[in-house]
Amino acid sequence: MTGRVMRWWWAAAVLAALCCAPALAQDDVPKRINAHLANEVIPLDSNASTVAGFIGELAITLPPDAVVEPPMESALTDGMSVFLHGLTVTRGRADEQIPVVMKVEPSFRFGNGGTELLDPGQTGLRRVTYTIFYYEGREVGRRLRETVLRPMRPMRVVYYEPLSDGDGPSIDQILKLRLTPGDHHTPPTRYRKTLTMSSTAYEPGPHSCGRFASGYTSAGYKAGYGVVAVDPNVIPMHTRLYIEGYGYAVAGDRGSAIRGKDIDLGFLTVDECYKWGRRQVEVYILY
Repeated sequence: MTGRVMRWWWAAAVLAALCCAPALAQDDVPKRINAHLANEVIPLDSNASTVAGFIGELAITLPPDAVVEPPMESALTDGMSVFLHGLTVTRGRADEQIPVVMKVEPSFRFGNGGTELLDPGQTGLRRVTYTIFYYEGREVGRRLRETVLRPMRPMRVVYYEPLSDGDGPSIDQILKLRLTPGDHHTPPTRYRKTLTMSSTAYEPGPHSCGRFASGYTSAGYKAGYGVVAVDPNVIPMHTRLYIEGYGYAVAGDRGSAIRGKDIDLGFLTVDECYKWGRRQVEVYILY
């Protein structure tokens, strides 16, 4: 096939493809329209096919006696000028602050009441732009647009729910029940804090407390299950505790050998004390 025949064949193929391609709908082709108002000329893009459709895009309602050129039923073409006699437009912009809202997050795990500020937050900023159309001094359409320039960040406050006797057994219940130590106790769901402590064991008799043992602690509690000795500088006396592997207890004694994060757990027999030995435990401080 010669070069001339090839060129003729290619041109014919392109022409056939163009002839067979579906025409784009008029409404799918954006048109630049010059809207002539009484106080300015606004170039606008429109997908409408008629002048009436273009007026609808402006979101304005004209009275029946309004003069529009060309007439409403006229086809809209690219570059056309549409005259809206008696119509004026105003524009404006306003920046508004978005106030900070407070977000309170309750904490049921720690604390003794009161609040703590976690994040002071930040006011947001919103910009409102508006276009208002008037026909002979009367508003006939309005377009608003809001843009968030800076999102608002809420103020975060945590409220520490106070611990109460409902959070684990009360002191009276601990001392009345005197439950056998062990892993069968259910740990608390709410507590003020935890400490990792070095634990030992004692029993009320002279083996642990000397020949003058009375069976009562320095705080006046009957020694044994549920009463432990602590350093009051670390854990105040009469504090409710939960000790892993032991159970609920009351800080009810002190001793010369108990310093810092030492804790001495009450048992009833010497054998129990030897069996417990010395071990690290997690101590939950209730209140």
